[in-house]
Amino acid sequence: MSNPKLTSPTEVTRLLTKYDFKCKKRLGQNFLVDQNTLQIIINSLKLNKEDCILEIGTGIGTLTSALSPLVKQVISVEKDKKLAPLLKENLSSSNNIEIIFEDIINFNLINFFEQKRKKGGKIEKIVGNLPYYISISLIRQILELNQYLKLAVFLVQKEVGERLMAQAGNKNYGILSLVAQYYSRPQKVHIVPSTVFYPQPKVSSMIIKFDIYKKPRVQVGSEKLFFNIIRASFQQRRKRLINSLSNYFKGEIAKTEIENILTETSIDKNRRGETLTLEEFAKLSMAMGNKLA
Repeated sequence: MSNPKLTSPTEVTRLLTKYDFKCKKRLGQNFLVDQNTLQIIINSLKLNKEDCILEIGTGIGTLTSALSPLVKQVISVEKDKKLAPLLKENLSSSNNIEIIFEDIINFNLINFFEQKRKKGGKIEKIVGNLPYYISISLIRQILELNQYLKLAVFLVQKEVGERLMAQAGNKNYGILSLVAQYYSRPQKVHIVPSTVFYPQPKVSSMIIKFDIYKKPRVQVGSEKLFFNIIRASFQQRRKRLINSLSNYFKGEIAKTEIENILTETSIDKNRRGETLTLEEFAKLSMAMGNKLA
């Protein structure tokens, strides 16, 4: 049974004091202490009893214990081993929770998913309250596992959420937006004030949901080339496309060739990278791929 007391600030303070636990700012340890927000996260996961779910960042087990009665298994990865005794007290009544004390950034997720599949357990959903310092690199790493995952729900800093959803021409639009929208359909679920956390962070957060595509929604030829073109186009944001691409691919493909490709794909060479849509980047990638082949 989930522990409703874990969303009470008084209970959280009691636990942290009892186990002499100090929240570490560098690990982004802000624990969720709001029943309503917890419920919104759970609802957006569309859970069923057969789900095995992966949680990133166990914290004090608030979400972990709330998920446990609703699914087959919760596997939660937590970096901070100091939380072990506290989690033992909070989660001991559930027999379908597995805690792995590892740093998710160095954790081999592919290997982990493969092992699970061999044992007949399929993990297709992932959830977590992501600390700011890892959220960007981690989200990309997770979306690249699109052959395993169907759905991800994350609590992230609001500005990260805005970057993930930004469209061409928006000031928040960048590499992260394109990566997210290539692999998935990111949607804002809810804006969360800092008051739902203990200790309170200085910023607002966003619950964001990713419906992950089995196959990306655009054809790009070589993914490596596709992401290199995107990188080239955003490296110097103020530069015209023709210049940023010819600088980046110097020695591989001549400037005149790039001009021809842009004409061929009906993309104006004087545009800036940040005005190109995902579809335009895909077209460019296919056309350049043919020339480089």
